[in-house]
Amino acid sequence: MGATYSLLYPEQSGIRTPSSTSVLVARGGLPSDPLSGPDPYHRQELYASREHLSRAFKECTMESIHNYLIYLRMQHCRKALEEGVSVLNACTESGFPDYSSFLKTFRRLYGITPAEYRAQHRTMVR
Repeated sequence: MGATYSLLYPEQSGIRTPSSTSVLVARGGLPSDPLSGPDPYHRQELYASREHLSRAFKECTMESIHNYLIYLRMQHCRKALEEGVSVLNACTESGFPDYSSFLKTFRRLYGITPAEYRAQHRTMVR
């Protein structure tokens, strides 16, 4: 009878079962293009709120969706800068809403400006 009780009432028996959205996030159910941000159509299909998906994502990855997207955008931007793309084009291609937020974020994460990063990479390539 104890096993049946724990299956019917897992929260009372100390067993923590993952929610359906936690499983979805763990299986890669997020948008295929992370640079575009969270897809509202996936959220509507799940009947889950933005906040719930955000909590489930953080529970599984130990990182917020916002920070994860910033990380992906910065990876994209650094690759573009290494390929010789202009700083402004790298900013817009990476999905940043405006140049000032991009510049502040880049400097905060790497301690140098994007132009300095591109110059350093050019000297390493030569």
